[in-house]
Amino acid sequence: MSSTGAEPGDAADQAYFLAIERAFLALRGRATLLAAEDWQTAREWRRSGIPVEFVVAVMESLVERQRERKSKRGVSSLRYFRAAVAAAWDEQLAHRAGGGAPPADPGPPAATRLERLAAAVPPELPGAAALRQAIASLSGPLDVVETELDELERRFLADYAAGLPAAERAAIDRRVERALASAAADLPEATRSQVRTSLERQNLRRATGLPVLSLFSPAAIRGPEPNGS
Repeated sequence: MSSTGAEPGDAADQAYFLAIERAFLALRGRATLLAAEDWQTAREWRRSGIPVEFVVAVMESLVERQRERKSKRGVSSLRYFRAAVAAAWDEQLAHRAGGGAPPADPGPPAATRLERLAAAVPPELPGAAALRQAIASLSGPLDVVETELDELERRFLADYAAGLPAAERAAIDRRVERALASAAADLPEATRSQVRTSLERQNLRRATGLPVLSLFSPAAIRGPEPNGS
């Protein structure tokens, strides 16, 4: 997660934070940096035992309502979702205390999400067929699938970048460096490196039309847009 906070303690923590970060970036639709306060917010959710699926469902609901209202207010921080996640989770806990069923995983099953992600890969991209097959064949616990999706995306975008003409690659590098200069100048070098990698991938996804490869991206939850991308 791109912040100045401490790193998560284990693989399950990392998968939790990665899923929230990638879902947030996908919902926002453009590059952003998550601050130390965002890291603390995610840690609070994790320590409170709130499932990542629940957090992402609340985030999606708020963003969708904002779009329906045609609000011009930007969402630049996870703090925007804190009150809504807390209230929704308290409601779930109260429901369970009263004998209700535990909260279910919102949205379609993981296998359906993977099929939708695979279908959202633009077919004209070099290696698209192999990537689609690799995505659709994944299975296992959430943390395992999220890690494997992240690795598939990393390798695919690295191969794409390696095949770009020098001028196009240089243009992407300039955009990344401008974003770093304006937003990450005071970050430690290790964090700057993480942010640079995140920005590079966001720019490459934009160039390819590739969706964020995560079980919690809009493409996985709702399916590809009508134009197939």
